[in-house]
Amino acid sequence: MPTSSVRMGAEIVQLRREQLSELGSFLKLAYPGENRKRLPGYLEWYFLKNPHTDPDRLPLWVVTNENKIVGQVATISVELKAGAASIKAIWILEFILLPEFRGQGLGKQLVLKAGEEYPTMITLGINEASTRVFTSLGWKALGGIHRYHRMLFAGSAAQSNQPIRVGLDVVSSPLRMFPRVPHLPPQYEIRRDATFGPEMDELWERAAAQWPAAVRRGHKFLSWQFLQQPGKKFDVLKLYEKEKLVGYVVMFFRKGQGSAPPPKAAISDLVYDARNQDKIIDALLGAALQLAIERRAGSLVTDVLDARVEGRLKANGFWRIANSPRFMASSREFQDVLYRPENWYLTRADSDVSIFEEPNVEKPNVTQN
Repeated sequence: MPTSSVRMGAEIVQLRREQLSELGSFLKLAYPGENRKRLPGYLEWYFLKNPHTDPDRLPLWVVTNENKIVGQVATISVELKAGAASIKAIWILEFILLPEFRGQGLGKQLVLKAGEEYPTMITLGINEASTRVFTSLGWKALGGIHRYHRMLFAGSAAQSNQPIRVGLDVVSSPLRMFPRVPHLPPQYEIRRDATFGPEMDELWERAAAQWPAAVRRGHKFLSWQFLQQPGKKFDVLKLYEKEKLVGYVVMFFRKGQGSAPPPKAAISDLVYDARNQDKIIDALLGAALQLAIERRAGSLVTDVLDARVEGRLKANGFWRIANSPRFMASSREFQDVLYRPENWYLTRADSDVSIFEEPNVEKPNVTQN
């Protein structure tokens, strides 16, 4: 692999744990107005609390110039299923240089530096400039994750004043009625239970047999992503069959303006057992739709790459949206498995969307540095 040489006296290094506080000033310049990056505990959660991260080897590489951070490739450590193997990989979420340092090859060198430690890297939802960098380094374009949408309350979606909102909600009522929300079969029970324990691991081992390539959803990783994330509240709906967990769905509700209902709800993650798949998926989608309607959410959206789930989404009144986040991968060892998009199971939880949603808790505190 090419070595990571740099220009203009800049240096590319793997950020150390004790340097994490120095990242705040750079993030404020690189992402102005994005308050979530300044929530108390955000950087510690992102880079230190992930159960797959070694605190002494942060998956974060930066460009420094005159002792200041001017660029970064920030990633999440994941455990990846690649055929019969279980491997360590990184999911690139943030890849950015300050404007005055772009066009000098520093972005390529950042990615090469990360690749020295991680032979397998994946990314989703990247922009045009990042796509060009990854393509030039031989990454494989795998199309995109598919986005689906079902309108529920048009007034809530528009966030209009109350009289207009009520009128729009009435006009859009047929969208909530047809197709009808699936009834829960008698052998199943939905529980609203925002905890993740070892039963999630058992479900994942059964479910993962369906997919050659997927990020492993262990209970510690799920707790980190959905229960410990600063400024966010996720709803977890679990599906049981005779006390056996056979599926779950995680939902995120955007905060409405003032006292208005949420303009949008999202299915952030969905996992289903390897038997009775269609019935389980329908039950999970029905529970998600019921909760979204109960809270008068404007619409329900999700991102997924899985033919079976996509088929049930269409059957339950969801429309595929043309705009799909891009998906790319780089692997020196498992190209035969990871370079085929039909092998992958992806949800919104695997992209940057669920992490980069704006906080939805009441008045999250924001640090100023």
